[in-house]
Amino acid sequence: MKVQQPAIRLTPAAVIISLCFILLVSAAVDARLDGFDLVSENEYLELYFNSQTTEIAVYDKVNDKTWFSNPQDRAKARAAVRDRLSSQVVIFHGAGSGTEKNSYKYSVQYEQYEYSYIENGVRVEYQIVEEWRNEHYLPVLTSQERMHDFILARIEDQQAVSEILDAYHLIKLVPLGDQEREPISGINVELAFGDYTLEVLSPDYLQALADIERDERQLEELNLAIAAGDESLVTQRDRLERDLNRARQRADKQKQDIVWRLMYAVQKQRGDLDRMEDIRLDDLRALIDNPTYLLKDVGGFIIQDIKEILESVGFTPIDMIEDHKMYGIDPHLANIEVFFVPIEYTIDGPNLLVRIPCSEIVYPLNVVDRYGIKRTIPIQRIAVLEYFGSANLDNEGYMLVPDGCGALIYLNNGRINESAFGPIGGEYIYGYDNALDPASSRMVYPESMRLPVFGMVQDDQAFFAIIEKGEALGTVRADIAGKIHDYNRIYAEFTTTPVGVVSRDAVGAVWRFQEDIYKGDFVIRYSFLAGDDANYAGMARLYRQYLIDKYQLEERPTADHIPFYLELVGAIDKRKPIMGVARDVVVPLTTFKEAQIIIDDLMEAGIDHIIVKYSGWLAGGLKHDFPVKAEVDKVVGTAKELQDLDAYLEARGGKLYPSVGLLNVYRNTAFNGFSTRKDAAVRVNQLPADVSYYNLDLYTRGDFSHWVISPRKLDPFVDRFLASYERYQIQRLSVFDIAREVNSDFRENALVDRVESQKVILRQLGKIEEKGFDLMVDYGNGYAIPYAAAILNLPTCSSQRNITDVDLPFYQMVIRGLVDYAGSPINLSGSYRQALLRAVETGSYPYFIGSFAPSSEVKNTKYASLYALHYRDWLQEAKEIYKELDELLREVQGQSISDWQVLAENVHQTTFENGLSVIVNYNLEPVTVNGMVIPGQDYAVVQGGALER
Repeated sequence: MKVQQPAIRLTPAAVIISLCFILLVSAAVDARLDGFDLVSENEYLELYFNSQTTEIAVYDKVNDKTWFSNPQDRAKARAAVRDRLSSQVVIFHGAGSGTEKNSYKYSVQYEQYEYSYIENGVRVEYQIVEEWRNEHYLPVLTSQERMHDFILARIEDQQAVSEILDAYHLIKLVPLGDQEREPISGINVELAFGDYTLEVLSPDYLQALADIERDERQLEELNLAIAAGDESLVTQRDRLERDLNRARQRADKQKQDIVWRLMYAVQKQRGDLDRMEDIRLDDLRALIDNPTYLLKDVGGFIIQDIKEILESVGFTPIDMIEDHKMYGIDPHLANIEVFFVPIEYTIDGPNLLVRIPCSEIVYPLNVVDRYGIKRTIPIQRIAVLEYFGSANLDNEGYMLVPDGCGALIYLNNGRINESAFGPIGGEYIYGYDNALDPASSRMVYPESMRLPVFGMVQDDQAFFAIIEKGEALGTVRADIAGKIHDYNRIYAEFTTTPVGVVSRDAVGAVWRFQEDIYKGDFVIRYSFLAGDDANYAGMARLYRQYLIDKYQLEERPTADHIPFYLELVGAIDKRKPIMGVARDVVVPLTTFKEAQIIIDDLMEAGIDHIIVKYSGWLAGGLKHDFPVKAEVDKVVGTAKELQDLDAYLEARGGKLYPSVGLLNVYRNTAFNGFSTRKDAAVRVNQLPADVSYYNLDLYTRGDFSHWVISPRKLDPFVDRFLASYERYQIQRLSVFDIAREVNSDFRENALVDRVESQKVILRQLGKIEEKGFDLMVDYGNGYAIPYAAAILNLPTCSSQRNITDVDLPFYQMVIRGLVDYAGSPINLSGSYRQALLRAVETGSYPYFIGSFAPSSEVKNTKYASLYALHYRDWLQEAKEIYKELDELLREVQGQSISDWQVLAENVHQTTFENGLSVIVNYNLEPVTVNGMVIPGQDYAVVQGGALER
């Protein structure tokens, strides 16, 4: 371990003053900080660093709380997990789940790290490698003379000497002579030993032979006595004969095992021997009349103990090279899996910033292995501060995970048989990367992580983390105590080098990595809360204010009535027989003129402030053509009729958002300007990336797929589309995929990773904003919040994984009053009442999807999931739901959600900024809350403030 010179340039006097100050101040805020040095301080925080373990600690002055990067009582944990508990970074390399190496076991324990003080913090550089494995310290074969003179003579502890000798057989080759050679299965004994045989000299084996000889003499004496007429010795003779036969069998078996061990050890240590049958006498000649120690097949703990003994007397794997040369076997080579990972900790106001500059990461690149083959071993993933702020078995609280709208995992919830919270099938924050190989595991969890945040509450303290950089390559993992140790933890993990499947065969998958490691930064901002703020409501307020400050967000204007979101489906493609040939034909479901009829009928029913998302208006219908131009499909009307619809809505207090998809080509036709070879993103296997849909109910592949547009092509494509769209003079636009997904392009020599792709998407959002368009998006990936006037299909639940305990409207608590939003279409839900209650709880506005044509038009098409489209089928329900929600939610327009809580099972209370509360009872039976009876499947409004907890 080395200490680098401080990166801050200070005069010698200043350095002395600073060191004195550090020594004085570090006199201990917390007794657990013994061994830690104060490295930075401001009015809010003190940052401490332990140079022996590389741990950090953050003392929160305001709340009088010290947060540690690692559990301070981890010494009680099992040795097998203690190293992981002591680590700051865990890297994974290799395909699939990868081989893991943690910074403590593979860097700190070997003193292969450096640290330096930087402005406002400290930087640690880990060289993560087990250069010599434990078994590399133990000679496989060494002469008796060398063992005694070079190793054992240095060891004074006789118990240690015995431990070493117990790990070895003592053998040599001696002339066979007149002995009869016994065959050994799988070994060509004649070729391997020639005119020699193996003699075992180990004390235990020699003692066994001596005991056999003794018993043979005794058996002979018994037989002579019996022959002389002493029949009383027959039973004793028979017993001894049985014992003697067993002893001979054991001795023979022991010798055969030793021969097998010798042959296996030689073959394993020789790169030119493929099989044990290839071994010849020349390969074993060094054993002739040379007593030699052969390493037994011993366990890992014994190897570890002997390695430590040998290390203590200065014996190294380099010293063992001579032993192996003497016996013609290959010496151990230093491990080529050498990694360099830096991490920086700084304090920024009341926050801790953790940064990993990936451009400085070093991994094995074209290194030569023992077989002379060049290998590259990139880091696939990095887990960061896995145990920061971890909670033990005595703590009470929960972990906040950004699954869908948000979910809580209660600390120590006892679900030790459930899988940890984490990605399956390549899931990232902001959803799946459609340029990676699509996996059926995507069907397991219906919701994605839409916000780059996580947090933990323990007792009356909490931390909240925002992933500020690299979040598109990040994910969140969490698990409870009681599985392998006593700690609940939640943390971020990042993919540095995505990997995809090139091919599959009977043996398994062939993997291929992205051509280069991610070169940007991963940055996590940790904030600390206490008292009344140490809960998810406090976290939501903190994140809300963070977004307001960062993006200058303002509260949404209010109106006399809440908005009613209506998605109209203009046209779909449908397979029909044309002159006897089945062809896809675009058919209308709602023309522009029919849309006006629907709007009139809704308004007549008392529904005001109608916000229309018009899908399927572009050429090709709902899954439209590559929109290089904003061309209206003629089956729904003309450009003039689209403009008339916009004016018609505005005159009645509504708004029109024509909808388009910009990240994918949903329908590719001839001469549309899109080339799958040039314009589609490519997978790691260099094939164009397409996305297939799956039927969640049948677990089967769906009827259609689409192409993923390369982020490289997005700028010119969007420029052309917007230039074409502007001619309609409609100041609003809905982009239904721009806040739903982030896709890479793994094209060789033109890589665009997810972080770069996110930047490209942000450029497009900026262009839309600069042109003055109001933007509507779907699903709501966090990066779109500053640009969106409205979000539809915002998650109102989580994926409800078994490890989680309860869903909460965390996303809604963050954005309510800043961005208008609605959940999924109410008329496609399983229950109108449940959908209404969910809207009440989350403060969501009503959202329906409809058409003028009968719902039967989508039957037996790829759009059959839109089974309740016809607007007259749900008009009455929409009228009732809108009236009910309008009466409630118009009172809280522009109001944030200040609190949310679980009052009883399936009974939730939401409190808005102005003090109005709603208590929602999802149960079928009535419940009583503080003397108030709430019927089943109903809610109650509490004026003047929330009920007490």
